[in-house]
Amino acid sequence: MKIKEIDEKTFDSFTSKHEYASIYELSGWGKLKESTGWKYYLIGLYDTDEKIKGATLLLSKRTLKSKNLFYAPRGYLVDANDKNLLTEFHKLVIDFIKKHNGFMLKVDPNVIYKTYDKDGVELSFDGKNAYDNYLSLGFKHFGFNKNFETLQPRYLCRFKLADTYEETLNSFSKSTRKNIEKSTSMGVKVKKLDIKDTKVFTDVLNRTAQEKDFVIRPTSYYEKMYELLNDYMALYVTYIDTEEYYDNLLREQKEIEKSINELNELKTKINVGDKIKKQETDLLNKKEKNVKDIECAKNLKEKGKEINIGALMSLFVGSEAVTFMSGTLSEYKEFYPKYAYYNKHIIDAIKLKKEYVNFYGISGDLNKNNKYYGIYEIKKGYNPEIIELLGEFDFVIKPFIYRLYKLGLKLYKFKKKIIK
Repeated sequence: MKIKEIDEKTFDSFTSKHEYASIYELSGWGKLKESTGWKYYLIGLYDTDEKIKGATLLLSKRTLKSKNLFYAPRGYLVDANDKNLLTEFHKLVIDFIKKHNGFMLKVDPNVIYKTYDKDGVELSFDGKNAYDNYLSLGFKHFGFNKNFETLQPRYLCRFKLADTYEETLNSFSKSTRKNIEKSTSMGVKVKKLDIKDTKVFTDVLNRTAQEKDFVIRPTSYYEKMYELLNDYMALYVTYIDTEEYYDNLLREQKEIEKSINELNELKTKINVGDKIKKQETDLLNKKEKNVKDIECAKNLKEKGKEINIGALMSLFVGSEAVTFMSGTLSEYKEFYPKYAYYNKHIIDAIKLKKEYVNFYGISGDLNKNNKYYGIYEIKKGYNPEIIELLGEFDFVIKPFIYRLYKLGLKLYKFKKKIIK
């Protein structure tokens, strides 16, 4: 067997259909990282009949003493359970890296280690052999981290799509279905953005970042990402149609008043019992709340016909539809923006005949006191399974340079923490 650098079309044709497919193993991702200072290589593994048997994207960046760090994001794309094939590919890749002045290789394979139900109960343990195979090659494993200590998350959650939207919807929890319906009734809608509207997406993301104290990249980065990966990517914005919201509330008010009148008429004909009194109290409370909501809707209408309240970046690669990045504005959380854009994502995933919706990274610690539990809380209502991946591995080529690199990285993280 041999490896060689291959063209984008050949590479993407193989990697986008692979069992371990992800956005990180597409030529467009390499081009995107090139714009931030990385160099990329598209590597293919060929047998003696010139048939492609594996592939990986390699990213390279100059670091210490003119040596290069190499990273295969979510690679390798070879069967991790086929030890001979994995060994052959790895040996050839390391030879390639050595020729290009590399001192280490980092990989975080898109290979499932364990699968759990939505409550964290183990369902299957299929990745032990793959994990052992990577260790046998001489890789150093980062460890079985639970949170977000590595470059990519180890824990993901996803659910399998049914053939139709109705069947898929019925698999969700009652509260999730109710919240989807509630969002729609409040005039919340979702539309897909074009590349020229990328700033609409980043505006919502920026406001979310300011509210929740995290950093995002500039608009130009996401515009570049859309340009390079548009065949696999969609941007959505969730917004309130303020006129529809206002009109819906007015209709609801008329229905409430009609019910109150009918109840009052009924009271003249029968003895009023506790059940009737409760109905009357509930209706009056509902009317009072609706009046307040109408006033709120009037104020929203004054801000404009459409008010953006959430944004989602979706990736459609291989068998999965991935909710890659999102943001919502906390002042509009009662409009359930996440349920709205997740619903649109699901509808589009079914149209594209994807097998899974992947809600991407979560913490592996499902304790409600965990600071990351909120990331999972809404997603749990979709009855997902939790996927634990093998994790992150380093292959060391130059031990001394590697130790200097690790020390520098540790100091950088410490400095960043102090500044923050």
